[in-house]
Amino acid sequence: MDTSNRTIKWIENLAEQELLIRAGEKSSIDICTTKDEVLSVETTTFLRELFHHFSYLVKLFNLRVLEAPLKIEVDQTVQGDAFSLSRNGLRLGVSKGMGKVHLFCGKSLGKDSKPAVMFSGTVEAQFGTFNDVEWHFLGAAITGEQLARHYLTEFIQVSRFNP
Repeated sequence: MDTSNRTIKWIENLAEQELLIRAGEKSSIDICTTKDEVLSVETTTFLRELFHHFSYLVKLFNLRVLEAPLKIEVDQTVQGDAFSLSRNGLRLGVSKGMGKVHLFCGKSLGKDSKPAVMFSGTVEAQFGTFNDVEWHFLGAAITGEQLARHYLTEFIQVSRFNP
């Protein structure tokens, strides 16, 4: 049996609340406080899933293109709250907020200027049946793999090297 991180956090929270009730510090289980915790865990988990899909797909792509300008680099921040892809002066950044994952592709125009926006998007978490979290993009439920395929395709198209 494969138990999700969300379910593990949920049962740990219930156990902690039960101990507080037994110690007289709480009167009953507060299931409402767990929504923010659930959203936090689910957002982190979804970002990790995206990183896994992007990394794997980029690895496969790079194995098939042999020229250096065609290869894509993947970079993960130290904290693990974001990652990026880069190729030919373009960067696709993926970061998280509470219940949201932001994607932003920009091209550096110089040292002191803001990057030119090539495309951007936001994926939002929505609570579904029994407070399960579903991820939505442009109003439709999506998976991490679908999102990675879509944005990797966009990134490859805009980051082609034009000599």
